[in-house]
Amino acid sequence: QTFRPTNNMKNLILFLTFLTMTLTSSKIYGQEFEYAEKTITGIYQADGKSKSEIFSAINKWIALNYNSAKNVVQLNDKESGTIIVKGINKAVYKNVMKEMYPKNKFMQEYNTVEFNHTIEINVKDNRYRIIYHLTDIITPAPVAGYNLEQQYSIVFDMIDFTGLKQEKIDAYNQYVDELWKKAMVGKKKREKFKEMTKPTFEELNKGVKESVKATMNSVGTTVKS
Repeated sequence: QTFRPTNNMKNLILFLTFLTMTLTSSKIYGQEFEYAEKTITGIYQADGKSKSEIFSAINKWIALNYNSAKNVVQLNDKESGTIIVKGINKAVYKNVMKEMYPKNKFMQEYNTVEFNHTIEINVKDNRYRIIYHLTDIITPAPVAGYNLEQQYSIVFDMIDFTGLKQEKIDAYNQYVDELWKKAMVGKKKREKFKEMTKPTFEELNKGVKESVKATMNSVGTTVKS
């Protein structure tokens, strides 16, 4: 007689399959992440790989992912298992202001922002740690002679991997409200703009966090392969 699994058994099999895939992928990527204001630390397992193998694989990743490894590597100490690199990363996030002006073809659905960063990697047998730190934001060239440095400095201050703080939202709203007043923008529209501050920077933080973790997990994929 042919064995035919019941629906409950099928569901159990699917669940166990998903669980197995999840546990397997967790060995590829970080076992855990720790968050500070502008730093993400990931602890990665590399069972069966020596310190030397992991160190070589990470150097391969650096060579493949940076235009000039010589320019970005600040420290490459095989004996201590420490690598420090600096570079630029780009994050993409949803432009929630588009919801206010859905028919405005000049307003993009997604924005991009660039940051300077340092990555410190500490290697041991079977494991390694990645410390990814955002150092500052890259300010675009002046627009129509107007320097954007102060605005972008405030934007950088809004980045917080531990969660967006209300006091920072309030400070940002106070700052931009003064700008809108000078631009003769009405109070009703200014209030609407301020309502968009929190979702805007939540999307920004989400996009930056995803970008950083994707980079860190890319290192994990290279080490595994």
